[in-house]
Amino acid sequence: MATVNVTLSLSSTDLFAKQNLSFTETDILAPAGDQQLVGRLYTTGSGTEDGIATKAIAGTGQRCYVFLHNLSTTTGEYIKISARRAAFGTDSTVNDFFAQLGPGEFLFAPLSDMYQLDVEPATGNPVLEYVLMEKQTV
Repeated sequence: MATVNVTLSLSSTDLFAKQNLSFTETDILAPAGDQQLVGRLYTTGSGTEDGIATKAIAGTGQRCYVFLHNLSTTTGEYIKISARRAAFGTDSTVNDFFAQLGPGEFLFAPLSDMYQLDVEPATGNPVLEYVLMEKQTV
């Protein structure tokens, strides 16, 4: 069985006036579904949605872990991310994005109930690195 080690660490001494922030969370994930994707999406450009096609992640016991990383280093090249929840071949709803990644920013999250991730850059042609790991149906 494949495993993925995940560690998230947040710390700050000056974010809050009277309290330091310091915590680390570690987990070992066991993605075991029949869909594991890794790649780079070279976006088409501002105003155009590109997609990372997946098989249906139905949400009825199906989940996937998603890592997204905007590789751009250019100011203003942020990428909006939305999940296509309707049938294959349909578009996501206008302005229904759940994340916006600025240059160099990344996201790691468990997701469900989707057919595709839609990606739309604000400007330019930023590149999005991605990993999708389906978790076995529970």
